[in-house]
Amino acid sequence: MKIKLLPSRPEADKQTQLLTSFLINDCLAIDAGTLGFALDVQQQQGVHHIVLTHTHMDHIALLPIFIDEVFTLLKSPLQVYALPEAITTLRQCIFNDSIWPNFEKIMLINGHGPALEFLALEPRAPVRLAGLTVTPIPVNHTVPTVGMLVEDDHAAVIYSADTYVTNDLWEVANATKRLKAIFVDVSYPNELEKLAGVSRHLTPQSLGSELKKLKCDAEIHCVHIKPILRSRVISQLEALGNPRVFVAEIGKTYQW
Repeated sequence: MKIKLLPSRPEADKQTQLLTSFLINDCLAIDAGTLGFALDVQQQQGVHHIVLTHTHMDHIALLPIFIDEVFTLLKSPLQVYALPEAITTLRQCIFNDSIWPNFEKIMLINGHGPALEFLALEPRAPVRLAGLTVTPIPVNHTVPTVGMLVEDDHAAVIYSADTYVTNDLWEVANATKRLKAIFVDVSYPNELEKLAGVSRHLTPQSLGSELKKLKCDAEIHCVHIKPILRSRVISQLEALGNPRVFVAEIGKTYQW
């Protein structure tokens, strides 16, 4: 399994993360914050499925641009998987012919269906996509949100999405065989714990508490660090003294 956290800033500042998209095996995207920016046309053409964790802008920002870019290249509808609440929001607020064209009503050039197809996710119900099994996991955020368990025949990886203190994520992790890594949201430094709690994000200290729930030895790769606070968050993550905790490298291909 190959996983890459896509960049959302120019090359000179590529290790700061404003937007979120993960690319798995070059064909499945989890979230679309930077999807229309970080890939060239050939790479975009290889993405046939997009799974959304929730509808906050940093996770969906370039979904409209991506669909517009690949439209003339599509041979079948682009499939976007999301919670029912998220699909409703996307239809009402984005693909509404005011903010962006309604690609559910725009037919492909070859006539083989519409350009965009939304498919509803059900928490804890796995879906099979591009040779991978993807299972949504409910997490604790300010809007309906799911993390993702992604599995193939050799490895399993979890992406927390945006979350604060939660239990389901760690329960699934503990029950998953071949779990290699967890990519987890750590947005704010410890001194902003109150803000983190209100906005439902983790800090290094709350991550440390959460990791006490984890019974396996999976690697922990921290993502979603607010750029202006990055150095403080990294220092505090290092202070945890946990050899399994890393700061995820943006643009690196992780392979298990």
